[in-house]
Amino acid sequence: MFGTTLVSRPFLAILILLTLYFLGMDLLLYSRIQNYDVRPTSNGTQYVSIVSCDFNPLCTVTVKGLMLDHPNYFLLSPLAAIMDNLLHISTAWTWVTPNAISYFHVLVAVAAGKCVSSDSLSYRRLGVILFQARTWLDDLDGHVARKRANIDGERSDIGSVGYFVDGVCDALGCVALLIGLYQFLACNTSRRGGYDKLPQLPVSSVLEPGHVTLKTSNAALRNILLMTVHLFLTSAAWNRYIYLYQDLLETEYRTPSIGKEYLYARQTTIFRSLYFWIIVLCWKFINFHSVMDYLLLAIFFDRMREYIRLVRWSLYVIVLLLVYVTEFHFLRAYTYVQAIPPFIDEEISSSDIFTQE
Repeated sequence: MFGTTLVSRPFLAILILLTLYFLGMDLLLYSRIQNYDVRPTSNGTQYVSIVSCDFNPLCTVTVKGLMLDHPNYFLLSPLAAIMDNLLHISTAWTWVTPNAISYFHVLVAVAAGKCVSSDSLSYRRLGVILFQARTWLDDLDGHVARKRANIDGERSDIGSVGYFVDGVCDALGCVALLIGLYQFLACNTSRRGGYDKLPQLPVSSVLEPGHVTLKTSNAALRNILLMTVHLFLTSAAWNRYIYLYQDLLETEYRTPSIGKEYLYARQTTIFRSLYFWIIVLCWKFINFHSVMDYLLLAIFFDRMREYIRLVRWSLYVIVLLLVYVTEFHFLRAYTYVQAIPPFIDEEISSSDIFTQE
């Protein structure tokens, strides 16, 4: 117990520092969007970065970037860009394809799943670190793919072969982790999370580590299935709204009746609206990657049972509620952006439903 606390305290301090960093970056991103060009409007002010835009997530504003979880967008993606800049993977290592990186991070995830299944907390923590390395590799393959395709910012190349390969590899990696977690829960169902190192009285209902019964196996399987279905629903909904908002807010041209300048102005209004910001922040905190981060934290701090009890059904309610609100907002945003412009030029009203006020 004492050793576990000594190990946990430094990581808890790092977690607090990262939280403060992410909060600061959110504020900077909000200020950047409110005060500088989001779309290339004629009366806007262009954002100028003091560092290379390859490393700065504030340069290019995209729907996916706004809806991506904090660790991926503000930490792992810039680190992947720095690695590519140092090693020139996207330009010099032509034999390394983004798909090859995707295949490799599946193997890393399998190793992470094996570690997570261990009865040793140290091995489970190693599994968490390995899975985060897998996530970084996932960012690296996306960065390399975008650099070779000359795509700026975080964007999903929906419909491409790489998009489907990346999705399948992500799914396989998560399945590997969940299988390892099932093996751990099935063998340790009755052990008290966080206190399993303390001496325990010999009670007949307490299983020795590694002993599996039908009851413990079914309980573990039920919990893993609930988490798996939730992850699938969250991933499907998150990707759906990235696709819809990306198609609405990042397109260059819609119909002959809507000019580019008018379209860009309306898209910028949506990007700057308080309603849109509330929705994308909610997706930042409960998207597929964020939920995996919460799960990894529960594994690392040996609080799996508390985590399962906390999120067993509540996450379903939260996701379904957010889907309802997002669907409603998107339909209103679509109607607003697609509205035929008036014959007489007029400024977009600041009292519009999608503005900040």
